Amino acid sequence: MTLQPGQRLEIEIADVAFGGDGLGRADGFVIFVPFVLTGERVEVEIVSVHKRFANADLVRVITPSPHRVEPRCRLYTQCAGCQYQHVTYRHQLELKQKQFRDIFQRIGKMPDPPIAPVVGSPREYNYRNKLVVHGPGAPGFWTMRGKSIIPVNHCPIAREEVNAKLATITDADKHTTIRSNSAGEVWSFAEPPVDLMINEVILGKTLRAPVGSFFQVNREVIELALQHTRQIFLDSGCKTLVDAYCGIGLFALLLGDLADHIYGIEFDPNAIKAANENAARLGLQNYDFYPGKTERLLFYTLRMCQMDNTCLILDPPRSGCAAPVLKTLREYRPKKLIYISCAPPMLARDVKLLSNQGYRLERITPFDMFPQTAHCEAVAELVRK
Repeated sequence: MTLQPGQRLEIEIADVAFGGDGLGRADGFVIFVPFVLTGERVEVEIVSVHKRFANADLVRVITPSPHRVEPRCRLYTQCAGCQYQHVTYRHQLELKQKQFRDIFQRIGKMPDPPIAPVVGSPREYNYRNKLVVHGPGAPGFWTMRGKSIIPVNHCPIAREEVNAKLATITDADKHTTIRSNSAGEVWSFAEPPVDLMINEVILGKTLRAPVGSFFQVNREVIELALQHTRQIFLDSGCKTLVDAYCGIGLFALLLGDLADHIYGIEFDPNAIKAANENAARLGLQNYDFYPGKTERLLFYTLRMCQMDNTCLILDPPRSGCAAPVLKTLREYRPKKLIYISCAPPMLARDVKLLSNQGYRLERITPFDMFPQTAHCEAVAELVRK
């Protein structure tokens, strides 16, 4: 039998991979199916066939998993935003920990990676302080296969004040952002006003940030990650903190009271301006925030530091650390690295490279910044051997 698009068949799901798709097998092919769970027997319809695998849609669940629940969203399985609303929240956390372990075994080549249990979100729903909806016309999200936009006036994973604003938008631009802060104030815009600053209260400290700058979408979980990172820095005994890819300086600013000197590097000049202003407002004395690419400035920043006393925070984009950054670390080798990532495969790749450059991975703690989705943030601790 040769698999063909449109063909229906029954398969058993052997695993759920990073990204959310379940894995089944038939006719020598691995078949990827969304919205299923390990151990379930399901009927699927083949969508596409490739050399070694096929993609399929879920038609019906024949034998459900005990971890299966009813999704809260009426658009679930149509909208591309969520992958795990059919899964109990406790099992979502178990799935994500297993996926981290699998990735570090496969990509990081670590037989027994030190993956801590996933730190759950205090809010399973209504946590996102930011949405991007698409137009023109009625606002919506992309469908599962990204071929069209489905209208939406309420999103269960968004905060209620964001949903209230979404319900008032009847004619969206091509991309419209809705963003709220910790005080429940809300803004919507197609292009962020360059001079509009908003307040965010994090761990009891008020930071000001450009409305269009990057900021984590789950405030409660970023506070948990910051508390965790503060403890790592405190235990390291380091007195100098370098925050690479620092954005508005969130980690540097919230750890600044523990350091003798903090440095930050960020390509966005508006974000770095806000970082300097926030440092002054918080009463920090010894700080330097530099505008520019980490690939270029990390070398010069570390040259000013004593490596036996320096902790470096890396929070790169999804693509991971660029080669010049890893080369700089090979040459300078600061005592402690804290690597923050929302892309486990890239994190595993870079940790493997750093392990070959004289670092030992001590622990990876995943934080569920994005409940109901297949995404997860992680904080990795590495120490110089």
